[in-house]
Amino acid sequence: LFDRTIVRAESFSVKMPEGWQVKKEKSEVTFTSFETDLFTDMPVAIFSIYAEKQKGALFMDDLFPELLHTLQREDGKVLATGEELIDEQKACWVLFRYNKSEIAVMSLYIADDYNRLVRIQYVGTLKKFKEYGKIFDVFKKSIKLKRAM
Repeated sequence: LFDRTIVRAESFSVKMPEGWQVKKEKSEVTFTSFETDLFTDMPVAIFSIYAEKQKGALFMDDLFPELLHTLQREDGKVLATGEELIDEQKACWVLFRYNKSEIAVMSLYIADDYNRLVRIQYVGTLKKFKEYGKIFDVFKKSIKLKRAM
């Protein structure tokens, strides 16, 4: 049977959080929480997955330091970095907080053997970041990357 909770894209599939909205674009799928901020009416959590084949070879050892350098020029602070596995692929992650807004961003990057760049991201309000972080952990574990493009 076709499972409507699984969202399929060209290079991955993922289980959608219950009750969330989904928006598919060419290279990115965005999921927004049903809960919104009382003052801004914006979702308190947004998850997204971007995946696109690149023209040249990608190496995370070169790419991730460059991404961190770019972030350090933003008006905010890198809170933590690390590595974890997403569907058996090494992902480098960074947790970033903007100075002038109550928003934090968790971004995970994968450069796979198919020269595909995958970015998995969680953007959320500081007040709800930890709470929705638990949902994001379940979301990440449900990601299945297609092995060829």
